[in-house]
Amino acid sequence: MKTNVRFITIGIALLAIGIAAGYYFAVTMKTAWNFDWKELSLDQPFSHFSGKGYGYSTEAIFDSDISLPNIRKLSGKAKFLSVSPKSRNDELNLGYIVSVDVEKLDLQWVPQKYKVEKKEKYNYRELTRFPIEEVVYSVTFMFRLKDKDGFILLELKSPSHTILSGNVNVFQNVVDETILLAIAERVANITLWMIVEKCVTCEER
Repeated sequence: MKTNVRFITIGIALLAIGIAAGYYFAVTMKTAWNFDWKELSLDQPFSHFSGKGYGYSTEAIFDSDISLPNIRKLSGKAKFLSVSPKSRNDELNLGYIVSVDVEKLDLQWVPQKYKVEKKEKYNYRELTRFPIEEVVYSVTFMFRLKDKDGFILLELKSPSHTILSGNVNVFQNVVDETILLAIAERVANITLWMIVEKCVTCEER
């Protein structure tokens, strides 16, 4: 009788271990299987945005004396990534690759002070600032995670990046804020918009 009880106990323990291992394996495989790269669609969250997936902050509009040239194309993709081996199994990050193609700067519309060589003293040393050829702006990317019915599940913001005119600027990074697996599983569409924050070149002069 004792032998039978021991076998039953061992059997129940093995069954529990098997169920737990199967659940962990299923969650792991499901995460890896479902979370492929998703192409980002462009969003227009506010009326004052361009309708092309980007807009300008008040500082970028009123405190900049060099306008950012036209953006030819804004595109990207995103996917959910494991935070780290030590993190909770139900926490993920959003990884992204975004490309921003900006036209060249037309120097005829640039103030004269940016077109001349300038000597400056820094820590008792003389430095030379050369005339600019392109302009640098700082930007951030905003991501809206939507379900299959178009409802917004979450909004995420990227770290700040700098874009250079006359270039195809490509950024690959991860959003700091974590996302629960239960939310990530419901995401059917991710939209992108870019906020042009300020003119970095203007601040330097």
